Amino acid sequence: MHYKVDTVAFSGLLKWEYVNKLINDVRHSGSTWHYVYTQLEDMKDTVDADKAADFLKERMEEIRKLDEICGWFYVHTKEDPSIIKIYHPGMSGGSCSIITPPPWIIVSIEQPKNIADLESYKPIIRPKRKGIFKIFG
Repeated sequence: MHYKVDTVAFSGLLKWEYVNKLINDVRHSGSTWHYVYTQLEDMKDTVDADKAADFLKERMEEIRKLDEICGWFYVHTKEDPSIIKIYHPGMSGGSCSIITPPPWIIVSIEQPKNIADLESYKPIIRPKRKGIFKIFG
């Protein structure tokens, strides 16, 4: 199954000014929105447009304290956003990273499980090494 969030071209990293416009667009969308924290199993909800906008505003304020320069918000289209990926600066690795980090949160009009392979975003939990293998990794 092809998932939209992984295959749709996103319009890129938003500047902080545009994140404010995005929040306003979501607030006036009249849609029901879903969000899911991709790294945590139980952190998801379905909310109305006002609550979705409030949720995005809270995440914006949280991230802005960590990184004043980048917005860390991506949308598939700026004109009519229906899928938003939010990255956390502390979970995204270095700027020289070769791999794309998983989004911290997906906010969308469709159910996130229908647009993304959420299992592929889960952290890999490696078994603890025993005996001498602890030393040599």
